[in-house]
Amino acid sequence: MNKFLILLFSVVSSFIYSQDISVKVIAEYEDTLRIIAHKVMNGETQEERKIANTTFISEFTEVIQYPNSYNYPFDSLVTISKLSPSDNSFRLFNWILKNDDGTYEYFAYIILKNKQDDLNTIIKLVDNKTNDLSENSVLNKDMWYGALYYKLISSKKKKNDYYTLLAWDGGKPNSVIKIIDVLQIKNDSVFFGKDIFINGKEKKNRVIIQYNANTSASIRYEEKQNRIVLDHLIPLKENQEGFDQFYVPDGSYDSYNYKNGKWIFKEDVDVRSKTNLPKITKNKKGLFKD
Repeated sequence: MNKFLILLFSVVSSFIYSQDISVKVIAEYEDTLRIIAHKVMNGETQEERKIANTTFISEFTEVIQYPNSYNYPFDSLVTISKLSPSDNSFRLFNWILKNDDGTYEYFAYIILKNKQDDLNTIIKLVDNKTNDLSENSVLNKDMWYGALYYKLISSKKKKNDYYTLLAWDGGKPNSVIKIIDVLQIKNDSVFFGKDIFINGKEKKNRVIIQYNANTSASIRYEEKQNRIVLDHLIPLKENQEGFDQFYVPDGSYDSYNYKNGKWIFKEDVDVRSKTNLPKITKNKKGLFKD
């Protein structure tokens, strides 16, 4: 009888503690994380930002393991990218740490909710920029090309086999990189890259554009048309072809249109609104000729 009472007390205490974590402690963690995240982004020195980042990771991974933190919005963490697919099968938290030399470090965690009341599964992505990112590679969590994700696109299918991500990397002195990538999660393992980007006979695992750091180029998702629209880039001068740091938008747009599980490339698409705008003729060589 005494053993039964002890067991019952343990179960009840555990349940109460879990609920207390969900309702009270998560909110307290969020308030602490908000203050630390501000220091990560705005600390006066690199050392201060790095110390704050280490503290943030420790606090974040502590609270995010609890089951009821999975659906907690963390809305006050405005410097943290928080993405979830339509099927709510995972959460992606992602942020940047700026170095004094103008480069960036990237941090990301994928959270999986366990089917039982066990702790959530936390998958840390390890930034590994030992080589330039290839459009044909497949990467795992330990070979992640660090970037900041700003859009997650779910497949229109009921059961999503993969998810499309739009990302930004501002870590090079003279150029900016934007990426259209694919995320797959299989048995708690994550993979980046899938050969679903079709341009004629060519297949790619991801799409990469790189352009001059002093200009602005976009990659955006248009849900109504179910397409990804990107600026068409050309070199400033003809003799700069092949040097990405000199590439700029020419005012026209290309797209990847989703069809039958693939992203199909289409050149020179019309993204104009109802207002009639003049059609722009491309200069394939460069904006300016020597």
